Amino acid sequence: MPRGIQRLAARLGDIPIWVFTADWTLVWWNTTWSALHDDPVTIPTAERNLARAPFGNGAAHASMLPVQSERGPDAFAESIVADLKDAVSRHPRDAWLGRLVQELRKVSDAFARHWATQTAAAQHTTDRKTIRHPQIGDTLLDCDVLILPGADLRTVTLASLMSMDSTC
Repeated sequence: MPRGIQRLAARLGDIPIWVFTADWTLVWWNTTWSALHDDPVTIPTAERNLARAPFGNGAAHASMLPVQSERGPDAFAESIVADLKDAVSRHPRDAWLGRLVQELRKVSDAFARHWATQTAAAQHTTDRKTIRHPQIGDTLLDCDVLILPGADLRTVTLASLMSMDSTC
């Protein structure tokens, strides 16, 4: 991981942070993220791809907590597909990326439908989300995606706005 991302992660302290490649493969996370979403080590390495969470049928999909975007029910899925389309356009010979897209098109009608859409959705850069966590209840979070030029990495941070469940 580039030193700039390491410094940023260290300075953000206890804010949940993930680092993904251009195809949304998880390559690094901090302990705060593990506390919020479970530790990714419980997910097989090949399944640690964010696109597999809404569209796959394996461990990544099973581990995804219910999430609602303030931009609507399809916003997250559409933006992930837009990011993958962008990655394919920049890396057309990437065999791993090509296999990922083909697999998701086969196992997910929703992915195939979004992939076939002529209108490109906005890339996943910022959102306000409600995560339904089984222990802490509904939590409103600001999600920011920072793209590191030249490294093809996405750093995702979550900032808690408030707990929405008064019983916590």
